[in-house]
Amino acid sequence: MPRRLRAIVLLLATALAAPALAGDLAVIVHANRTDRLTRAEVAQIYLRKRRFWGDGKRILPVNRDSGSAARDAFDRRIFGGDAGDLGVYWNRQYFQGVLPPPTLASDEAVKRFVASEPLAIGYIDAALVDDSVKVVLHVED
Repeated sequence: MPRRLRAIVLLLATALAAPALAGDLAVIVHANRTDRLTRAEVAQIYLRKRRFWGDGKRILPVNRDSGSAARDAFDRRIFGGDAGDLGVYWNRQYFQGVLPPPTLASDEAVKRFVASEPLAIGYIDAALVDDSVKVVLHVED
């Protein structure tokens, strides 16, 4: 294969293997939950201002890792600001003993956790949703 063609093939393969920008997101809960949520309610949960489900049980929110396309898209679409604004918020909360939700490294990890934990809530790329979880909010760009 000529050198130039090999370089083009390598460039295309690299581009296709690179992570895509986040598309539509699905806020998900355990498949047995009956809750429906608004954007404002999801924001309250992720800011730790709403801590309990309607049945009185503690909500267990999980975030994607900082800097991931999904996390950036979620923060922008749910909170309308940038990560810097949320950083300031969490710095203040830390001194009141309130910690941000724990993070998981992939959409698959979030989906597995939420599918196995009846009190959890998370968000993933909407294309990855299956019957193991229930969508409570569809968040488009």
